[in-house]
Amino acid sequence: MSGFAVARQERGEPGVSLARDVVAAASAFETYTRGAGTISAAFENGGGVADALAKGSAYQPEQLEAGMIAYGAIAALQEQTFIDGVRRATRDTPPEVLVARLESDPESVIDIEGVGAAAGRAQAALLSRGAPLGVTARAVKQAAYDIQHQNWSKDPISDGAGRLARVKAMSAAFFSPGADDAGRLIQAATAPDGGRGFGGDGEGGAVFTPVTVRAAALAALALLGAADDEHVDGLDNIMREEKSADCMKMAKLNLYQCLAVAGPQYEDVFCLGQHALSDTAQCVNTAAGAARAPAQSVAIPVARRAPGFVIPVGGQVTAAGAPESAGGWGPSSAYPQ
Repeated sequence: MSGFAVARQERGEPGVSLARDVVAAASAFETYTRGAGTISAAFENGGGVADALAKGSAYQPEQLEAGMIAYGAIAALQEQTFIDGVRRATRDTPPEVLVARLESDPESVIDIEGVGAAAGRAQAALLSRGAPLGVTARAVKQAAYDIQHQNWSKDPISDGAGRLARVKAMSAAFFSPGADDAGRLIQAATAPDGGRGFGGDGEGGAVFTPVTVRAAALAALALLGAADDEHVDGLDNIMREEKSADCMKMAKLNLYQCLAVAGPQYEDVFCLGQHALSDTAQCVNTAAGAARAPAQSVAIPVARRAPGFVIPVGGQVTAAGAPESAGGWGPSSAYPQ
């Protein structure tokens, strides 16, 4: 993951540090949803179908599910009432006790003042990625029917076994962010409208899902200086959520099964629209607290120790929102007293 530049705030602004693998997962989530969401339904040949299938399948399910939690946490870190709530909590409870409690029981974050607003920001941020992906999925599924009047769409898929093997290989590969990904991640996750507007009431239970609660718990740990690379081993319980894990896993299994029996090109388009895009979008939207649901995944990869990433908090992002040069890794900052 060398070369993944750190996104910074303006000089003197407060920030917290997140472990590289946590940020890599968040970046994997942002990169996949952004890329897959731009897939065009205007298919013209088998090559275009293959390219779209590659783009729509390119995520490792455990990393993507962990990425939802990490992405939501970065959004939650922009909620000042929550930042203040964590500060006040340290006055009554020693920080190390709070850390241990959050690591073993993520739901204990609900006791922290401002958590509803923080979870609301996480919810809105996740829905802002899942909803457009669902729109693309519907267009691609419709295209599976629309293109059937084109002769090429009835051509048999060449090297079906090889195509399935390639999709499985892409699905097993963990995303390694590049130098430009940090800036895009921070810009997207800290967008000004990422905190409200999707049905949560700020402090109500509507925004509390296992994923948004874990996002808030991860944000609290970051504010307490316990979510950087030095503390990454203690984040396993935070970064795992059973229903989300099952959902992402089933989306991939259904995709593999669909591709295994697909014959003509238009059936690959259906597999892409239904299982690579629609099922995955439903996993994201359900995790965020939207209507109905399939099931999801997790497990953050633990790599070598290295300084963590500095994440802006309380909406204090640079005007450009872009990363500085690689190598500008910031140390974990102490929680402001």
